[in-house]
Amino acid sequence: MKRNFLKLAIIVLIAATGCQKNLTDNQLNHDQLGENAGLRNVVVDCTPISLSGTINTNTTLLSGKRYILDGIVDVKNATLTIQPGTLIEAKTSVASGLVIDKTAQINAVGTSTNPIVFTSDKAPGARAPGDWIGLAIMGNAPNNQSNALGFSFASNSYTAGGTSVSSSAGTLEYVQINFAGKGSATGDRLTQSALILGSVGNGMTIKDVQISESKFDGLGVWGGQVGIKEVFSYKSGRTDLAISQGYRGNIQNILGFKDNAIFHIVESYGIDITNNLVGADNAPYTYPVISNVSLMGGTFCENSDIGYEDAIAIRKNGSAQIYNTVVEGFNRYGLFLEGSNIIAKTKSGTDQLIFSNNSLHDLGSPEYSQQFTSPHASWAAADGCRLNPSGTMQNWIEGTALSSCNQTGNQFSLLATGYYKNSLCGDKCSTFPNLFINESTTDLEAPDYGMLSGFFDQPAFRGALQTSANTWLKSTWVDFCMLTRNYCE
Repeated sequence: MKRNFLKLAIIVLIAATGCQKNLTDNQLNHDQLGENAGLRNVVVDCTPISLSGTINTNTTLLSGKRYILDGIVDVKNATLTIQPGTLIEAKTSVASGLVIDKTAQINAVGTSTNPIVFTSDKAPGARAPGDWIGLAIMGNAPNNQSNALGFSFASNSYTAGGTSVSSSAGTLEYVQINFAGKGSATGDRLTQSALILGSVGNGMTIKDVQISESKFDGLGVWGGQVGIKEVFSYKSGRTDLAISQGYRGNIQNILGFKDNAIFHIVESYGIDITNNLVGADNAPYTYPVISNVSLMGGTFCENSDIGYEDAIAIRKNGSAQIYNTVVEGFNRYGLFLEGSNIIAKTKSGTDQLIFSNNSLHDLGSPEYSQQFTSPHASWAAADGCRLNPSGTMQNWIEGTALSSCNQTGNQFSLLATGYYKNSLCGDKCSTFPNLFINESTTDLEAPDYGMLSGFFDQPAFRGALQTSANTWLKSTWVDFCMLTRNYCE
């Protein structure tokens, strides 16, 4: 059964700002359209309120106020509450960021029309990827480094991990994180995400987060089992979603869109799944369950960056279950498996690698590949997926000639136009595309939720983009004008 529903429609629901001084014509147009629809974005009193050092008593950041992170600001043995419509800027003359220690909590809950915004302190038009470090949340759930995963930001050191799978670090909802991903001076990969989740337990669900223009990675999930829903990673320089260090949680509705990103970093992906980016190859082994992701790569729009080669890479003994995902516009592969130990993950058993009911389009040829080394170069290796006769990745991903590891429902052709590019490419600051699916204009196949339960919703479509009636991206908490946005009254 096929459904016709992939063309993205444009609608004039635009995020508005109450300040219209010193703005470009595009910005004015964008904001006026939003005001006509009765919508508003973050508008603050720009009198700066400095934050520095350690916050060790319960503290609330107030709506309509502008706070400046001066260096690394950490929260320990306390709860930081951030009200809707709060602006937090990071000082760019020093390495600045916000770290929630595993002894602390964060309650940052914006609304669909009044999100919380983290960004650079540079003037509108001058902000750039890597202006600041980002937001890091440490937790008390397990990781595969003896529950003691180390992080270093500037001269500050932290440890994430513990034995409490169900622990929570608070609430994060309707939040924008813009121009972060600076990383530490040592080049530690674990610090190079705009939003860092270090061993956070499944008592917390991250929801409705936009990450824009990160220098390196958008979201980094290192151990733990935190639930993740409805995250939009926009123009991340390297990877939209990086998962490692024994993360075993649930993820649904991720939109990763490169959209003419300024540059790419080596080993750039949409999703990168490994067991250990740092430390030993230990248990618990990385094994997320992922559904309803849309990844649009560097060649999705014209004149984009071909350096974004692979949509989903599974490397370094990682594994996953991946369902109902749509991939388009990467220069090489939709799915790339690397490393001889991955072959064992394809057979039935604990942590079996599953890739089913996914749609791949407008990629290199073939759309998928593997790189295994001797003595396990063949899919028929004794410790891998049993194929009869000696088979290939094509047999595995298409579900043919298999004995015990059939993959099902994968699709390798769509309409020639794929996603309707005219609505997503070009200047979205002046013409805001409401990100929903027009059901009448595609042959994307139906999703299947037979392997999923509990945490997972069951939308009628593959990918992260739903209909105009229920899409999580239809409200004005998403902003395409973060570069030129003036938040001051």
